[in-house]
Amino acid sequence: MPSLPLGVPSDIDQYFYNRKKELISLNSLIDTLNHDVANQILVTGYRGVGKSFLLKKLIQELPDNILTAYLDISTLYGIQKGNLTEELIMRTLLEEMNNAIKDENKLQRTYKSVKKLLWNIMNSDYDFREAGSILGISIPDISDNYEKLSKFVMEYPQKIVDSSEGEVKGFVIVVDEFQFIGELESPEPFFWLFRSFTQKQDNVSYIFTRSTSTTSEVVEKINGINGAFGNRMIQFNVDPFTRKETEGYLKEKVPEIKFTNSGLERFYKCTRGYPAYINSFCNIMSADVTYDENEVIKEFYQKLEQVAVKWITMWASLSKHEKCIINTIIDNGPLKWSELLKNVDFSDRTLTNNLRKLKNKGILSHSHKIYMVDDHMLAAWLRYKKKEDGFYPS
Repeated sequence: MPSLPLGVPSDIDQYFYNRKKELISLNSLIDTLNHDVANQILVTGYRGVGKSFLLKKLIQELPDNILTAYLDISTLYGIQKGNLTEELIMRTLLEEMNNAIKDENKLQRTYKSVKKLLWNIMNSDYDFREAGSILGISIPDISDNYEKLSKFVMEYPQKIVDSSEGEVKGFVIVVDEFQFIGELESPEPFFWLFRSFTQKQDNVSYIFTRSTSTTSEVVEKINGINGAFGNRMIQFNVDPFTRKETEGYLKEKVPEIKFTNSGLERFYKCTRGYPAYINSFCNIMSADVTYDENEVIKEFYQKLEQVAVKWITMWASLSKHEKCIINTIIDNGPLKWSELLKNVDFSDRTLTNNLRKLKNKGILSHSHKIYMVDDHMLAAWLRYKKKEDGFYPS
């Protein structure tokens, strides 16, 4: 039985496939840091399409004179059980930035000073008197001031470049699954905070990623005409594999699995070319079978609980209101807000709050005033369960 990763593996090169054009494009956008030009990048694409994998590969390939920090907001959201705060994000971002200079000999003093500062912050000691001298970033003596902390964090990467005596030419900061910032009490000012600093920094590039379509509401909020970045971010979409690319991936990574032409066509329709779906399906297939169309359908539905295990776990983490909204959309197709309200038995405020959460989790998207389920594997599993059991799983 094959064994393909469902997340980002430690050995990226072993499973990397056919994203060379995307890597070349992203590398060219980052290379401008060597010429004191910082591009801000928005990477979009549906859940499971391989955005995080691609960005981890990008980070791995960047030259030594470009430092990198990687912050997964969804991980923070999970650890905090949904209780995200601006301070937590800033503190974690500073920690990741500081880890990037851990092995830079000329920056050891800075690394140790910021490490001590982070320890003080984690212990609720906001006495920044000593921090005021770090890289010349001015921080007064205060006891509790998020505004000053955020200023320090946002200025830090450019100060690193400036103080490196030419050894560091740029800093790339990946903010993965940034849509979870929408769970903050005031998310839009948080985006504007990033914008206010990036426009003054020549050697710091942020890459924001989001599990969504290129036309979703949250994309408009950060990069639309009225968004914080006002169409100034370079938008980069990661697409699923084509049928030909899917065939090539299977032949290279799992050559032991055999298909007829009709079987391969059906496999592609089941997985839609999403690497996460492909890997999950392949992990339950056998090298002893040649899969025609009927065999693929049979295997998919007989072992759907195993194929969709990652999505079943996701379903279990949702509230009853979130599940109700998803089920309603699956039953009735994409719906407007007013149509959804007519089909659920809770208040308009509860509906609005839970729609926001589902969008932030990358399960629903909102485009042209219509809500739809973006996570195709989750939707396939739910439809199957209702067909088999007569009702949706609780």
